[in-house]
This record gives sequence, C-alpha cells and structure tokens, in this order.
Amino acid sequence: MTTRSKNTDENKTDILKLTTSGEVAIGYVGPDQIIYKLRWDEGRPVGRIDEQGHIFRTTAHDERELGLFTADGYVRSHGLFEGGELGWVDPDGVVVQGGFMLGEEEVGRVVGPQPAAAAAALLLLFLPEEAEADKRMAVDEQRRKG
Repeated sequence: MTTRSKNTDENKTDILKLTTSGEVAIGYVGPDQIIYKLRWDEGRPVGRIDEQGHIFRTTAHDERELGLFTADGYVRSHGLFEGGELGWVDPDGVVVQGGFMLGEEEVGRVVGPQPAAAAAALLLLFLPEEAEADKRMAVDEQRRKG
C-alpha cells in the first residue's frame, strides 16, 4: 500500500471535519484524483474519483461506488436506503450536510483546488465511515455491559 506525506503537494485539497473542539484534518484529495485518509500525518489511499465526478471507496477486493458530485458542489449518494442529495460545498469551502429530509448542518471545510470533490469525499466516505465505527463501538459497549 502506498502512502503519501500530507505536506508533499500544494495541489491537494485538504478535508477538515468540524468537531466540538474545532476542525480536524482527516484527509485530502490528491491531484491524482485519489482520496487519502490521514493517519499519523501520512495519507493512505481509501478511494478515488473518476472523470464524471463519481466517488469510489476502495474495499478489500475491489471498489464500491458511493455517489457523485456536480461541478457546482452538490453531492448525491447512491445508497440503497439513504440515496439522494446529501449536501453541498459553499464557495468559501464550508461543507454543509443536508437534504430533503435532513436539516442543514455545517460538518467541515475543504481547502484547495478541488472543493466539490473533497466535499463529496467528506460526505460520502469519511462521515459515514466514522458513523459506522461509532455504531460498532456502541454495540460493543452494550455487549460488555449486558
């Protein structure tokens, strides 16, 4: 597996997640259209973007299409149960999660030449991955207690 130092390329677009204590850098989109997740200040490839704006998540044996983004910064999921509009990126790089059924919530910020792609990576890959990890931890905690 190839990793990249997070500071090696000014052409990358940084992905920052909003937390209760401020912003945290969680990944970036490289000029190679690869989505990198930061771990110990190194970028580990976790997905890619094709020419049509589709976002793919790398899996153990293949890849899975998660959704797409438009040139004007809107993000759409292909999820079976939660498919549809997920959010958008504002011109200043603020990423907003929201849609028909959801209220609007600022969830992060992107900085660099590919804001729509980075916003899509945050909304389609990083946030759902984190929600799934939180869910697994809660289930494990319940099993320990009971």
